[in-house]
Amino acid sequence: MALQSRRVSALSREIKLGDRVLLYQDVRRKWIAKVEPGRFHTHRGYFELAELVGREYGGSIRTSMGQNLAVFKPRALDIVESFDRPTQILYPKDIGYALFQLGIGNGDRVLEVGTGSGALTSALARGVAPDGQVFTYEMRPEFLRAARANVDKAGFGPLVTFHNEDPTEGFEEKEADAVVVDLGDPWRMVAAAWRALIGGGLLAGFTPTINQLEKLAVALREGGFMILEAVELLMREFKTEAGKIRPETRMIGHTAYVTIARKLLPASDV
Repeated sequence: MALQSRRVSALSREIKLGDRVLLYQDVRRKWIAKVEPGRFHTHRGYFELAELVGREYGGSIRTSMGQNLAVFKPRALDIVESFDRPTQILYPKDIGYALFQLGIGNGDRVLEVGTGSGALTSALARGVAPDGQVFTYEMRPEFLRAARANVDKAGFGPLVTFHNEDPTEGFEEKEADAVVVDLGDPWRMVAAAWRALIGGGLLAGFTPTINQLEKLAVALREGGFMILEAVELLMREFKTEAGKIRPETRMIGHTAYVTIARKLLPASDV
């Protein structure tokens, strides 16, 4: 059994035909490519993608002009960054924090309102894999088409059910473990979310302004939820050159307020 496990591990490190790879030159020049017959072109030369087959992730490939590109197995984040984006997507700092606070895991059922470009959808799908399911609702058909293509590109298509409808009056699904709302008016989803969630189920809402956060907080308290927290996350990067370690002059400041709430059952049902 141990020998078989080592063989599987070794195979997972090898690049195969049909794999998606991250080709990395630097933080601004990186690409997602599918390993198949044909050339991959950059401003610093080209190479044959099929040359990657059998190589190990973490190595490099040299282009026709002598440029070395590192070859990595792409993370979900890398693929999301390559998405077509008809809408603004949430920042990883907000997505990651919300997922951690929601506590979703394998087998969970999650409802999402506001599919957008599918970045949050993909992160949710990764969180509930391999046995869970994400049910996402989007009113704009053009956004839904783009999101479906993006989610398929990330490899999470089988874990996501897409709805082109407004769930304000109620979700098709019940007994959800979590609900995530990314709308301009998330307070209108509070009643439907309460009905769809299991007792103690969690809700995450994203709001860009204080006024929207206030309306959401009022609706949650009046709608049978306990607000666990509302936070703003700020991210500052650092220069990492030897002898020059210091904060960058620019940072990612306000992007969204993240509100986490939990469904309360009526006293008679507790």
